[in-house]
Amino acid sequence: MFFHPSIKFVTILSVLVSFNIKVALAQDTPDINDFIERVKVKTFDCPNSELMPQLNRFLDSDSIPQDARFQLGAEKTHWLICTGNFSEAQTEIDKLLADPQADQSQYYYASSVYQKGFIYDVQEDQKRCDYYAQARELSKEKHDDISLSAELGLMTYCEEEISEGEKLARLYQLLEKYSFRGDQPTVAHIHNQIGLLYGRIGQHVLAAEQFWKTYELGFKHYEGANKYASLISVFTSLIASSQYEEALKVIDLLDTAREEELGNLVHAWYYYALGRYHQSLQNGSALKEVVRNWKAYFEGMETSIYAGMHRWFKTEVCIYEEDLACLGGFVVEEESKGPASLSFMRGNADHLSLLARAHLALGDQAKAKYYLDTFSQQMRIKLANNQSSGKVLGVASLYSKIDELETDLNIAKLNRERVIYISIGIVLSVILFFAFAFHRKQLEAQSYDSVTKLLNSQAARTKIKKVSAPSGNKSNALALFDLGNFKEVNRLLGSSNADEALQQIAMTFKNITRESDILGRIAPEQFLLCLTDIEEETAKSFFQRIQFALQNTNLGVSKGINISVRSSMSIYVTTKTFHDLDDVIDDMTLSLSLQSEQPNNT
Repeated sequence: MFFHPSIKFVTILSVLVSFNIKVALAQDTPDINDFIERVKVKTFDCPNSELMPQLNRFLDSDSIPQDARFQLGAEKTHWLICTGNFSEAQTEIDKLLADPQADQSQYYYASSVYQKGFIYDVQEDQKRCDYYAQARELSKEKHDDISLSAELGLMTYCEEEISEGEKLARLYQLLEKYSFRGDQPTVAHIHNQIGLLYGRIGQHVLAAEQFWKTYELGFKHYEGANKYASLISVFTSLIASSQYEEALKVIDLLDTAREEELGNLVHAWYYYALGRYHQSLQNGSALKEVVRNWKAYFEGMETSIYAGMHRWFKTEVCIYEEDLACLGGFVVEEESKGPASLSFMRGNADHLSLLARAHLALGDQAKAKYYLDTFSQQMRIKLANNQSSGKVLGVASLYSKIDELETDLNIAKLNRERVIYISIGIVLSVILFFAFAFHRKQLEAQSYDSVTKLLNSQAARTKIKKVSAPSGNKSNALALFDLGNFKEVNRLLGSSNADEALQQIAMTFKNITRESDILGRIAPEQFLLCLTDIEEETAKSFFQRIQFALQNTNLGVSKGINISVRSSMSIYVTTKTFHDLDDVIDDMTLSLSLQSEQPNNT
């Protein structure tokens, strides 16, 4: 499963799944074998749309082996899910899983089971847990990508007996494991799951940070529209935390992505985000323009979730314009659960709010009150869950929504005082929380480099000097990295892009290092890394991997050119503490200086 925020209807928009289809084809079909090798992708990406016509031609042929047909069929359903055609994908998956010739030991079968679970996930249907559990068993010790994705799905949505704190701890352990391996696509996927979990407990600010990391890492590794899929998750969290200015920047990124002609899916993301932005700000005239401009882009996607989202915004416009005929048709369709109803939103708070406001506009006070009461009950359950976990971010906005609806219905006097008193207490708690956080951030800011956000020289040195002596036969280790060609990089990129290049270099360090490591920028072109209580050879290998990663960091992507970092490194290993750190750094700096004077130094 991939990219799938905490709010249900956005969950459906932001999903992009991919599966690594393994091949076990007959030896006499090399063309099919070669094709499947070309079309297959890692779990965290999507099949290339340009290969779909050839894939369909293979499936239309009567001469391909049955095993190849199953594998290509699973790849096709993967692509259908990526493009938002969930109904068609589910039909094809059901056929494959019901076929008695399908081999349950093969990758395609486990992949199809996982896909079925993912579709239920999109629908917020708890049947997802059964399929995720089955996919995990089928792929255990055989198919790492499916096994990991199924495990993450179970952890996030199904293991209710495990606390959010325990789940976060497990996710961060996985993050450390795959970061240490340098597996950035998987690291991006795990950041996404951490964001989902933060979103589920109301920590939307933290969720947005995780989704940004997903986008930044995924953009370097994924293809086509998949590069931009996590932006919807970022947008959702920003809107949920009322960060409208930042949300508008995400909309601009999606608008730029549309210029790449990546298909209607990117247009759907853009128009959904733009519509949700104007809907949140209650800008009816702008929302009406979104509804008008969007429709042309979901031709061929009428059975998908995007048509439903378009209908949601259209109904919001009908409320804004007091179009009673439109609203009458909407409530009849919703309450009869007809084919055009917003069934994917059923039970969602925004859906309940929409129904309450529609009935209110139609003058049906009883129905409006019923949906308001249901809405309020869900909000209070969510509030209780957040409070029981000590999570207060976003709580005030939940009560402000309740208060707004109650005012519209003229029944606020029934429980206004209770809501106000509770809300005041919550708002004061939030104010105190942010005041404390602001003060703490001010103190922390003095310890961090303003460009790279790494520890500055003084803070890094102070922290390293406090490191304890290593245990047993282990060591403490330092590495000083010098960016030998950074002046040349500045010339090629332009001085205005120097900070961005340094931030990219800092991100390379962050993606590989662990939370226990001490990393700082101690000079304009020098970075210091300290590893504690570690085997000497392991430390040296770790430092070499970082230097290799630096040399393979392309700083010229935005310019369309390849610019790499040429770094030199000095290593110091000790079985003691760093009480003489300043002298050690001086010696390491001298060593780097001598290296730079050597002929043919790289």
